[in-house]
Amino acid sequence: VRGHFDCHAWVSVSQSYNIEDLLRCMIKQFCEVRMELPPVGMDSMDEESLIKNLRDYLQQKRYVVVFDDVWKIDFWEDIKHALLDNIHGCRILITTRMWEVVNFCKKSSHVYAHQLQPLPPEKAWELFCKSAFRFYSGGLCPTELEKLSREIVKKCQGLPLAITAIGGLLSTKKKTLFEWRNLHDNLGFEFGRNPYLAGVNKVLSLSFEDLPCHLKSCLLYFGMYPKSYVILCKQLIRQWIAEGFVNKINDKALEDIAQEYLIELINRSLVQVLK
Repeated sequence: VRGHFDCHAWVSVSQSYNIEDLLRCMIKQFCEVRMELPPVGMDSMDEESLIKNLRDYLQQKRYVVVFDDVWKIDFWEDIKHALLDNIHGCRILITTRMWEVVNFCKKSSHVYAHQLQPLPPEKAWELFCKSAFRFYSGGLCPTELEKLSREIVKKCQGLPLAITAIGGLLSTKKKTLFEWRNLHDNLGFEFGRNPYLAGVNKVLSLSFEDLPCHLKSCLLYFGMYPKSYVILCKQLIRQWIAEGFVNKINDKALEDIAQEYLIELINRSLVQVLK
């Protein structure tokens, strides 16, 4: 993709960010790609000066920027003035876990929203083999381990983060049926204690910690249901109300408030919708 653009930048945003730091990061990456020196005194410039420098630099260039892991709804409002539309076919990509971020961007820009889907079985298998056997047998799974390996991949349900984390852990293990069976049978326990899988818990905990208190209780309540159980919305909402998780707002019906809670959990990609 980079070959189609004059310059490019990948900016990690996350939950807390400083606009001036993001602008400097973009300018440095653009200049680095073109083997140019960044503007003199850039580190001491204020936001207005940084925006002017960036806009001047991009005036006649076709650029692509990725803003990775955006959490704040008004992020685009903070950054859009620095990235001009110069009719050269520039592209801006934003990754987020929250639909509210997408909807806010739609207010002022043309947005195509792509919702990531789980990997299909063969792509999941390919990714697993690259992770688990990268230093062994040329990245190919030994025949005696294939059945167990495919069962482990199936447990990941097409989630790239889980596949690469578990594959990375298995790459450090002996390539024996005993080691593979041990991980397969104790996968839930391993997620809780193994440092190789800590990244998965960290990513998930960010989503949980970002929730307001009333939604944390509602999300944790899903743990009451068995694995792979299909939960009926009406049943769940009534249980939340009975537990006292739903706070009264003026004359609004508790069922309507609880439904808004559920929609927010869905929009934060914390609840999987079947239909």
